[in-house]
Amino acid sequence: MNIAFLFNSDDPKYNGSYGDPIRDVVFGPGIVQASGRHMKVRLGDVLLHFHARNQDAYLNLAEKVYDAHTWSSLIVDRLVATFGQAVPFAIIFENMPQKLAENLHSALAVDGAYLGALEVDYDYGPHLALFRNSMICRYRVEGATCRIFYSMGEDDDKDIYEAQAMGSLGYTDVDWEDRGAHGTIFDDYDTPAHFQLVKAFCQAVAPYLPEGHDDASELAMVLEDLNPRLFNALGSAVVALGRARNEEDVAQAAISGRRFLEQLADVLFPPQTQLHNNRAVNKQQYKNRLWAFIADNIQDAARIKLIGAELDRLIEEFNAGLHGDMTKERMLKALSDTALLTSTLLALNPQDVRKPYYAHRQKMLDVFREAFGGRESSSSDTT
Repeated sequence: MNIAFLFNSDDPKYNGSYGDPIRDVVFGPGIVQASGRHMKVRLGDVLLHFHARNQDAYLNLAEKVYDAHTWSSLIVDRLVATFGQAVPFAIIFENMPQKLAENLHSALAVDGAYLGALEVDYDYGPHLALFRNSMICRYRVEGATCRIFYSMGEDDDKDIYEAQAMGSLGYTDVDWEDRGAHGTIFDDYDTPAHFQLVKAFCQAVAPYLPEGHDDASELAMVLEDLNPRLFNALGSAVVALGRARNEEDVAQAAISGRRFLEQLADVLFPPQTQLHNNRAVNKQQYKNRLWAFIADNIQDAARIKLIGAELDRLIEEFNAGLHGDMTKERMLKALSDTALLTSTLLALNPQDVRKPYYAHRQKMLDVFREAFGGRESSSSDTT
């Protein structure tokens, strides 16, 4: 779940400076830290007035924005009192379980500036526009670990005070993380269609995961961190399988599953012309490359064998599916297990496997080529 906690930024006690005190109120109780949950955090003003021409349009938009589709604990009288009078400030936790949201809500309710919380759905246009695409992705938190995001071109603008502030709030391991091209003009993965795919993926795989939707939410988040384009490949296979009507449809899902593993190998262990541990690791040998990544990041031989055996099993499952020898349910289980395996692999070396520019390389190249070509043409026109 993605949960937005709302505050009245115009409350007199803030005296116009509300970001830091609201951050401290949210993280101060230690509830987020004690949960150990891996989450990303966005924050910013909910700018309804920028999207409304008049009071009627504002109220109509407010009704759409604050209409929670699933879970909500809004303090309605406080929230309504801000309509047309004040700007709500939101801190959004991505991948927050409902029970954790309820606990944090209970702790915050005594604060007079607190307006309540609601689940936000990025596949829903108003929520996508106002709670994701208009907000800053600021932190990655997990237990006592906090990473403060910065984006391309901002390496010299790191706020040391921010790191010190998070350290004073119970985060003993605070550092910086390059957000890369995520959230920039090079990011094409910020549309309702993309998040509809994310939602469909979560709904499809949740029944096969130990913690159901909570596990599915975390899987979707870490897969998108790795490469949203790669996530789309697996997500599309899962969604297409849900519509499968015959053996040929299942076989197509098997092809997508195997292609996903090939693309995963390209990200985790790019092809090499030289042997690695006496094995070929060229473009075609994606299985060897995944085994190489596992062996390079685990010291325990027994665990290497365990994870490698799961990789081999899934490859065999997809090969069997290519020959039509698999039910729709069995193939969906294989795709879900592939997502779980991917999550396991990413956890082996989370810092190195996050490649924040990888999925956006082509768009960046296209933009730079167009810009360079434009300058070249412009230059020739003046001579």
